[in-house]
Amino acid sequence: MMIPKPKRVTSKKYLEYIKTLPCIALGSHVCVGDIVPHHSVTRGAGGSDYLTVPVCYAAHQTIHNLGRVRFESASGVSIDDEIRKNLIGYIKRLEGE
Repeated sequence: MMIPKPKRVTSKKYLEYIKTLPCIALGSHVCVGDIVPHHSVTRGAGGSDYLTVPVCYAAHQTIHNLGRVRFESASGVSIDDEIRKNLIGYIKRLEGE
């Protein structure tokens, strides 16, 4: 029996929103370069665009080099908490609050 590959949920609009936010690790005043969305579940594993956080290039590399658990411990940042905060901010924006 073949297990079907999970279907990705994509949203270009949400990813554009994420790119407008400050880096979760360094903040916008320290980062150099563009903000990129970091998928908390890899795209190849079916990770949703809604499960992303904004990070600068340096922080993105750090997450991949350290791994999520060590990154969260070293930075004091919870990726899950940031995802929830970003989703709430996006919904409020859509609702015009």
